[in-house]
Amino acid sequence: MTGRAGDPPDGTPGLRRLLARLALTVFILAALAAAVTHSLAVLFPGFGRWDPATARVPAGVVFEYGETRVELGGLSRFEAHGALEEVAGAFSVLPRNAYFDRVSRGVVPGLEGRRLDIAATVARAVEAAPGQVVGPVFYAVPPAVTLADFPDAPVYQGNPLKSAVAVVLNVAWGDEYLDPILELVGASGGRLTVCPVGEWLEGRPDRAAWLRSAAERGHEIGNHGYYNRPMTYPDQSQIAEEIEATSDLIEDACGRRPTFFAPPMGAISEAMLAVASRAGYRTVLWSLDTIDWRLEGVEVIVQRVVTRVKAGDIILCHPTVQTGPAFERILPVLAEKGLRVVTLSDLLSPALEPGAGEND
Repeated sequence: MTGRAGDPPDGTPGLRRLLARLALTVFILAALAAAVTHSLAVLFPGFGRWDPATARVPAGVVFEYGETRVELGGLSRFEAHGALEEVAGAFSVLPRNAYFDRVSRGVVPGLEGRRLDIAATVARAVEAAPGQVVGPVFYAVPPAVTLADFPDAPVYQGNPLKSAVAVVLNVAWGDEYLDPILELVGASGGRLTVCPVGEWLEGRPDRAAWLRSAAERGHEIGNHGYYNRPMTYPDQSQIAEEIEATSDLIEDACGRRPTFFAPPMGAISEAMLAVASRAGYRTVLWSLDTIDWRLEGVEVIVQRVVTRVKAGDIILCHPTVQTGPAFERILPVLAEKGLRVVTLSDLLSPALEPGAGEND
């Protein structure tokens, strides 16, 4: 007999005892390993754990932005962080608060600042392929004071630190000159803000179709009141009715309501500003007037703009026979000065332009 008395002939209980001893041995060894690992972790913090800070940037990886070049290849995360910390200040742009200009009695919009996100930039470098050039990752620093802090104040200009201008095309007549002006500006990469009066739109599906087409081409649509006449009424309800009637027509034509109100004739009053603000509109005027409606000649219009234009200007124009030819000569000058033609929304936005501060 090979088993003890009473054991079944197949030896099952003996096999069970063997497996139990084996399991106990594995448990003891695992406990010992855990105890040793814990002891080493106490003596050597971080033992047994992968530390992302020990990851290294692949060979040949370079950080480049503007004229700054930093070799990061082969550096650990900590070392790469330190290398970028040394140059980060060169890319920082301080935010600029919106402020009330006592001369124009309008508010000048603020601009956000910018800082180099070093951790995100290092992560980009660690994940790069060997020899790759990586650029910066930035995060925005919003201004403490914005346009929203001056809800009733009109706007006459954008922030002068923004290399752009807005061209506002107020429309109450001149249909035949509209498309040439839009095509001219669009072909140069610019976008207009078109502000029609409601009376011009009312009952004219052809004009509504043109306005919709302008919006589809990327131009912005604003509100120029219902009649082409001053709206400085003492009755605030009348002001509200005319603004909203025009916005209804614009929404019917373009599918969305405007957010800017350009008062007819540039005439404003405290009542008008308050009504427009309560209805959710920002009242916008201009800092540079072409006065093209006088038809004094293309050369006069050109010189009136190119000799005075500056960053942040809001340029007012109308659809006249002389406006298009004048802008054929104005637009190249704006480009030479580094001034982009953008919508009012873009000009008044606090967002920094690409590359802002790159060579500061």
